[in-house]
Amino acid sequence: MLLQQFKAGGTRAAGAGLLALLLSTGAAPAQTVTLAQGVDPESLDPATDTLITSVSVMMNIYDSLVWRDGDGNLIPGLAESWEFPSETQMVLQLREGVTFHNGEPFDADDVVFSYNRLFDKENPSPLLRSLQGFVDSVDKIGDFTIRVNMPAPRATVVPTLIRVPILPSETFAEIGAQAFGVNPVGTGPFKFVRWDANQQIVLARNDDYWRGRPDVGEFIVRIIPEDFARFASLKNGEVDIITNLTSERVQEIEGDPNLKWGGVHSARNMFVGMQTKEPPFDDLRVRQAMNYAVDVDALIEVLMGGHAFSNASVCTQTLFGAVEVEPFGYDPEKARMLLAEAGYPDGFETTMIGPVGRYTKDKEMQEAIAGMLSEVGVTVTHVQPEWAQFIQQWLAEEYPMYYIGTGNQVLDCDQHLGYRIDGARYNRYYNSAEIDALIVQEISEFDVEKRKAILADIQHRLRDDTPWIFLFDLEDLYGMTARVDWSPRSDEMVWAFDVSVSD
Repeated sequence: MLLQQFKAGGTRAAGAGLLALLLSTGAAPAQTVTLAQGVDPESLDPATDTLITSVSVMMNIYDSLVWRDGDGNLIPGLAESWEFPSETQMVLQLREGVTFHNGEPFDADDVVFSYNRLFDKENPSPLLRSLQGFVDSVDKIGDFTIRVNMPAPRATVVPTLIRVPILPSETFAEIGAQAFGVNPVGTGPFKFVRWDANQQIVLARNDDYWRGRPDVGEFIVRIIPEDFARFASLKNGEVDIITNLTSERVQEIEGDPNLKWGGVHSARNMFVGMQTKEPPFDDLRVRQAMNYAVDVDALIEVLMGGHAFSNASVCTQTLFGAVEVEPFGYDPEKARMLLAEAGYPDGFETTMIGPVGRYTKDKEMQEAIAGMLSEVGVTVTHVQPEWAQFIQQWLAEEYPMYYIGTGNQVLDCDQHLGYRIDGARYNRYYNSAEIDALIVQEISEFDVEKRKAILADIQHRLRDDTPWIFLFDLEDLYGMTARVDWSPRSDEMVWAFDVSVSD
């Protein structure tokens, strides 16, 4: 509550010395790049806010132990190397000579603190779910050596470490969690300057960044929830990059020499989840009928302008281990037949919760799906709050249906399973002892081909068990000014270290 009150107060100013220096010299940083996105973070403490749009901002401020480059390759971060002395232990050698933005030197104590605070039983972090089953604790072996302790062998433990940014332990202890969440300090390519609530976040180049000096002098993230307003800001030259570009704008951009667009097959897939533990969705025939009733190809063509990829797997096709599975296809007559067999010849009424303003065409997509379902007798009542309220409501109450997308920084199919399917890590809308047993196998299998085979089996079984209305993988579309040189990433990170400008 204190954080929300602090946030509502308006401007957060950190790095007061940095800001004062900029103002006193009267010199604005060279090569400013401004990004516009639809959602403001709740906090800049990575243990508090795990929304991907917030993480994208934060990873310009912090570093993690490992990272992925723009092509998705796993590369060292604050850890230079790692080895496995046993199946359940991982030892990492840390990078020496790195300092936090406030001058505090980085060492093993910061890593131990950043991880172990997530396991606080009195104040568990939302980020903990990403580590559950992978990391039990982290120990300091030397000033620049740490040990990760795992509960069992874990094939994806290395890329999972991407999820945990490293914080300065001494600074955090001095100012506390509330203050740190609005005045973050990291070792990343940009230093925090200012946060104007629901307006913008201002970051300045870290000239001493250990990877090298970023090309961009100042990186600003503006919060513009409406699609039209974001595009207008791009067209007017007020911002340089916009997220969630709608397909209708692509042709307009192609006719403007001052603009360009970029697209990438995203790690995020979109679907409608169903509460499989309660009627009517505890009946497989009903869940199958819901899939046959929805014309996925029409949704992609009409609403997404062709910028999406039909997918009947729980795993986005860009992830390790993903396989294509047979789609249901559009067959409303078969849907009606299955509903009648399940005891719903006249259909039924249900409720679907979904956010507005978070995903491309999210409101229109929910309404179009509901329209298709109405053709087979299923009447949908919408609950459509903005994102922050959606998360609170969705976590507090299990609605019969929910429209959502699943992103994936780890770029591994298991992360999707952990988010939405695995009983040990999720256990809300779906649970299968058979699937859980297979997940235990894949998660501990280090042989790449054997693991792929288990993941493929899981995806085919889940398609047949039908916990969702399977929809599509997103093509993430970004609008850019011609001065910007940057390629979109499938993990949705806008990492300004990779951005350069022509002037």
